[in-house]
Amino acid sequence: MAAEDAGLRPPPDWADLARRLAAVHVATGFTGGVTRIPADQVARDMLSEARADEQVAEMRRIADLRGKRILEVGSGCGMLVVRGRVAHGLDLWGVEPSAGEYGATLDVARRLLDHYGLPQDAIAEAPGEALPFPDASFDVVYSSNVLEHVRDPQAVIDEAVRVLKPGGQLLFVVPNYGSWWEGHYGILWLPRMPAWLAKAYVRLLGRDPAYVDTLNLVDRGRMERWMARHAGTMEVLDWGWDVFEQRLRTLAFSEWAALATVKRIARLVHRSGLLELVLRVGRRLHWETPIILHARKRAP
Repeated sequence: MAAEDAGLRPPPDWADLARRLAAVHVATGFTGGVTRIPADQVARDMLSEARADEQVAEMRRIADLRGKRILEVGSGCGMLVVRGRVAHGLDLWGVEPSAGEYGATLDVARRLLDHYGLPQDAIAEAPGEALPFPDASFDVVYSSNVLEHVRDPQAVIDEAVRVLKPGGQLLFVVPNYGSWWEGHYGILWLPRMPAWLAKAYVRLLGRDPAYVDTLNLVDRGRMERWMARHAGTMEVLDWGWDVFEQRLRTLAFSEWAALATVKRIARLVHRSGLLELVLRVGRRLHWETPIILHARKRAP
């Protein structure tokens, strides 16, 4: 992060923060047992300013953020909250649990907040199932690659809707297990594969099948059922197909984590001449990946 972004404050010790995050991924077996991406690269991606800037741009695609109060559900190491406040001047808040390995990411977030002189309560220690905020207190609720990891996805969505103001907008980015890609393992996936088959499949690939048990295998149908509870309150505007199609047509997407492999696969689709067929079938079968749920809370 540039020093001038914080009034000539020197940058944090990024190497130390990355070592802390990398150690967690090694200790939990995520590096090696699940992903083949080196732990230090995983950590660098988590601490990337450019990645946080892309997330801000993603929110700005759906909403004017000026003067808006924004909540990030699942802040991880805090980069979006810190970058959003320091570099973009946003009124951005977050929540992150402290249980298990999340304690290490929350510790890094606390160090970043302290370094930039930001309030420690900018990222509250809490799960998405129990947001420590009053009803109707945020204009935008954003979450990226979190819902597949939570204990109770329905409760997280319920809480996000609760804290949204009337007219507020919900933006949840979620891996689509109804598609052909699994980003944690970085492998091709059989759409809507049940957990028992998924475990056998990743075991054949030499990966740790136990990680499957930590995932909610979300697809478009499940998301629709979770949102159905709020049909009278929330208007679903989009599921992310147009973004997916644009990315597949142009190959204009970043290569964080295992997305470099996705781009290679997409280039093969282009060269094979099957792009239009893939898009036509994919739209019908909801292969958009990730799911980008965009919904607006109706006025009373």
